[in-house]
Amino acid sequence: MKYNEMLDIDETDKKIISILQEDPETTHSAIAEKVHKSQPAVGARIIKLRRKHLITEAVGAEFNQLDLKFARIELSTKNVSKIWERFRSCPHVVNCFKMTGEFNLMLEIIAPNVKTIEHFVDSCLRKDPLILDIRTNFVIDSLRKYVVPLYFEIEKYEESGCSYECGGPITKADLKVLMDS
Repeated sequence: MKYNEMLDIDETDKKIISILQEDPETTHSAIAEKVHKSQPAVGARIIKLRRKHLITEAVGAEFNQLDLKFARIELSTKNVSKIWERFRSCPHVVNCFKMTGEFNLMLEIIAPNVKTIEHFVDSCLRKDPLILDIRTNFVIDSLRKYVVPLYFEIEKYEESGCSYECGGPITKADLKVLMDS
């Protein structure tokens, strides 16, 4: 089955999506020229594609353009739902994915340095009896533009520490050492 059928789109829609993936700031007029349609027709198609969730706005940082460390941490857990809920409000976790296989959760973590990620893994993940195994991979590059969300909840963490039993509280001074290392 082709995407056209699965997503109920045509070749023009695919071209519009491709143009916007390459440069989300492309104007409707510029897109109209490239797909040989009127600007109002392109605008209507973009609205339709947004309603179908085929075009969304991803605001964040382009991974390759910043000096941040990005890790994907795979977890083998006894209770996916419980761990999933725990990470819903964790200031370290950018995203969490449920997966099939031996490793049933994957976390995405963004931090200023490797030491901060290692501290999270050691103090929060390794101490949790529901987590059976951990595999950490640091992402060093991406073939295409990859936008990662930036969650500023970590700034609240700096003031209050972690509220989870997994790692216990961390002081402002300890966090400063981690963030500046």
